[in-house]
Amino acid sequence: MTDLLVFAVVPADRFDPAILAEGEGLPPGLRSIAAGPLAAVVGAAPEGGLKGRERNALLPWLLASQKVMERLLASAPVLPVALGTVVEDEGRVRHMLDAGAAVLGQGFQAVGEGIEMNLSVLWHLDTVVARLLPGVAPELRQAAAGGDEIERQALGAVLAGLVAAERRRVRARVVEELQARTRDFAISEPTEPGGVVDLALLIDRAAEPALGAALEALDAEFDGALTFRLVGPLPPYSFASVQVHLAPAANVCGARTVLGVEPGASAETVKAAYRRAARETHPDLVPMIDDDDEVGVAAMAEETARFVTLSDAYRVLEGESTPVSLRRLDAVLTE
Repeated sequence: MTDLLVFAVVPADRFDPAILAEGEGLPPGLRSIAAGPLAAVVGAAPEGGLKGRERNALLPWLLASQKVMERLLASAPVLPVALGTVVEDEGRVRHMLDAGAAVLGQGFQAVGEGIEMNLSVLWHLDTVVARLLPGVAPELRQAAAGGDEIERQALGAVLAGLVAAERRRVRARVVEELQARTRDFAISEPTEPGGVVDLALLIDRAAEPALGAALEALDAEFDGALTFRLVGPLPPYSFASVQVHLAPAANVCGARTVLGVEPGASAETVKAAYRRAARETHPDLVPMIDDDDEVGVAAMAEETARFVTLSDAYRVLEGESTPVSLRRLDAVLTE
């Protein structure tokens, strides 16, 4: 049996399986699996999955995933699934869709028909420094130019503060201008030395021309000193990326045995069974053992291992009742 690599979730009634017909760059075994109002787009997973692979080995799969997303975006809203997510068979995929329907529905409500556009705003740092330098006290500039190391460090610190303030000003203006034209946005630190800000923008397809016009207006406002690099349309990776928490079916059976619950047991029943068993084995509830008591120490270690086993089993069964979650990527700015 071949494991399945899950790429995305789409509304079953908005999705045309014909768009998954074989084509250049698409992954092997590409097809859809439907359950109720939702469908998962899957392909044949490579042996051993994708986790832990080197970047060069991941690149073809990343490009293949992008090809899949391009086709899906042409016909329906898309919830992207975290790259490398493997589910063992069609039955488990259907369980993911059935048990996760409420969460996935929330994801579609959050992003609607929106698409993601990623924007990087950059500037030439040397040009910025040259523009700000005249604002530094003349005596400090003269002392630094004379080779005084302490004054050079002081000048560097002053310029760093001025550049940071200018970056905040430009960033705030860009966000102000674009916020009104997006459904949602996420700000993150730029990854390049000349970066001002990186933005993930969630917009309606019809808003693409307005976004382009807003960037042109900002370019004129800053006299061409900024570079705007826009990539998209993309599925809403930054706003509703699906994380799957399903364990293999054999692990689920083992977890039920550990906790003593029947198949189909409710989340409340599973939690009660876990709490009941945990009360008997939690290390904090076991009487203190003298370090010289080898039998007692061994018993303590056994109880601790038992508690870990119970906790692992509970996490597995939690995933059965809530097999998916949604991740929104928000980065914290450092300045």
